[in-house]
Amino acid sequence: MELSPRRQRILFAVCREYIVTGRAVASGALVQAHGLEWSAATIRNELVALEEAGYVAQPHQSAGRLPTPLAMRLYVRSLVRPPPLRAELRRAVDVSLSEPVHGAESMRVAAQVLSEVASCVAVTFVSEDRGGKVLQVDLVPVQGCRAMVALTLAGMHTRLHPVTIDARFAEGGGLLRLQERLRGLCVGKTLAEARAELSRLWAEHEARVDRLLAESLRIGLWLCTAAALDPLWVQIAGQRLLAGQSDQTLAQVLALFDDYHGLAELLCQLLPEHTLEQARAEVHVAAELRPTLAGLGPTGPCVLSGMSLIGCRVQPVEDGRTAAVALLGSDRMDYEAAIPLVEYAAQALAARTSE
Repeated sequence: MELSPRRQRILFAVCREYIVTGRAVASGALVQAHGLEWSAATIRNELVALEEAGYVAQPHQSAGRLPTPLAMRLYVRSLVRPPPLRAELRRAVDVSLSEPVHGAESMRVAAQVLSEVASCVAVTFVSEDRGGKVLQVDLVPVQGCRAMVALTLAGMHTRLHPVTIDARFAEGGGLLRLQERLRGLCVGKTLAEARAELSRLWAEHEARVDRLLAESLRIGLWLCTAAALDPLWVQIAGQRLLAGQSDQTLAQVLALFDDYHGLAELLCQLLPEHTLEQARAEVHVAAELRPTLAGLGPTGPCVLSGMSLIGCRVQPVEDGRTAAVALLGSDRMDYEAAIPLVEYAAQALAARTSE
């Protein structure tokens, strides 16, 4: 639905009021808090139209409206360039990263500062790309649709990566056919070369019906991303701020925080890499938060669904290292303040890393 300027302004006012209060927004509150020049009756009529279009929802008949994930994503995309980061916040980040990065402890203060300022979970990490050509790929069945991918790179030990296989290939000769297809796609190439070739084939495959090829490309793309990443230093702060999440979501997120490699791999899927000069934050809002690489990650939909993430990943120099900063929390983040904070912190961390 194409929104008129009036409906868009009303919708964004609903989003901002929801971020501030966390409650359903009444039409009268919009007039008072945001200085809208239309009457409460006119705003109510526009809210009905927005509800029919899927941008707002009414919990019950006498309640105000809540923005849907669709509305929140539209609102965030409207923030083309948020206000610059305040000077005192720049100083807080600079002080927290005053020493060159030599390990995880060096980033602990930075993660704590980001978490306290944004009232979100803060994640900082520095990773390094693995080189070497792929020598061997093996698929080892575990149980049901679960399997282990054994990947051997030149000059390195074999590493195991858990993966979920399409049920059509999980038994019998299907797994062997899938293994042979993976070997043909990856063996003899570096992970970067394999990822580039798989991405090209994935784009070409969209118009074709070949389920074996599709599954091979999905697993191969994920594997090249996961195996190429070596998280050197990871720091997390503010896990207590997730206490408001459901027990199931909280358990899944905390489990992910226990697996630094899995966390770094997920963030790398969600955050495109930028140069130091062109660092821009990526924003994933509510149900939009899921791996973008080949549609789904190796274990199905992202466990962070329903939460929001703001992150920025930077490669400062040509040394194969990547620095990233991410904030994870509810959909009520202060996006206008958090986006410049993440971008500045990622640039600062990348600059320290290159030193």
